[in-house]
Amino acid sequence: MRRLYFEALLLMALSLVLITTSGCGMMRSLISPVIPKGPELKKRVMVFPLVDQAGLGAERAEELDRGFWEFLKRSPDLLLYSPPDGMFSSLAMTSRLFGVVTSSRLIDIAEGLGMNALIIGVMNPIEVTTRKSGIWPFRSYKKFYEISMGVNVVDITTKTFSMTRIESEEFSASLEDAEKQGDKEIIDQALKEALPEILEGQASAVEDELAKVPWTGRILAVEDDTIMIDAGKKVGVRPGQYFEVLSKGKSIPSGSGRTIRLLGERMGEIKVDSVMGKHSRAVPVKGGKFSAGQVVRFKG
Repeated sequence: MRRLYFEALLLMALSLVLITTSGCGMMRSLISPVIPKGPELKKRVMVFPLVDQAGLGAERAEELDRGFWEFLKRSPDLLLYSPPDGMFSSLAMTSRLFGVVTSSRLIDIAEGLGMNALIIGVMNPIEVTTRKSGIWPFRSYKKFYEISMGVNVVDITTKTFSMTRIESEEFSASLEDAEKQGDKEIIDQALKEALPEILEGQASAVEDELAKVPWTGRILAVEDDTIMIDAGKKVGVRPGQYFEVLSKGKSIPSGSGRTIRLLGERMGEIKVDSVMGKHSRAVPVKGGKFSAGQVVRFKG
């Protein structure tokens, strides 16, 4: 009897030690079970060819395009699309500050194709500067080479930039080495070392940014109590999922001349009852006055 009593005390003591050393995280998991996250819908993203302002040449620029695409492709939450032939070059303009600024017409075309976002990147001109480096009395002049890539993410629903980001790496060489090797050779080596990391960093930042934005789509048609929306199995829609319906918001001209679209008021809620490849049928649950063109926002 006494042996059983001591064994019980020992078991209690060990349990207390385990809980104490595991910290609050274990306590929370013991008190409340972990609730699995519900399924998320995939974002449809149009990825444009990188704008080569660095003078890398067509072959290297295409190689970077493929590399950036492959890094983005790793995300299970993105569906990647290429723009139709000729869509980008005639409708976009370059900007030294933001890399690339797109026209409203470009965004309208992407919206018509059912995209959630545009991704437009630019390889910025390589900056070469000469300045002092090191600590006195060992300071000396060096040449510095900065390689950078800018990426813009445009939210199609609001027609605004949801992300504008520049990632860069800097390399240096003594003036003596720079004279011996030449800028071109040093830059080529720097590009080989820097670009994979820059591409991966920008792709990761894009993925994180798009994960913060709620999935939105459109009502394509309404007939009696049947509502057709522009998302289906490919995006991850399932029967029984709910969407909020928002009215068409106001469009406001910005200082740059671009138009910003605001989301309208909440009109109600719909529930999916049938899913096809690219479209789904839903029925009203709350509210009403649903019509084609209204925004639907995923609830779960």
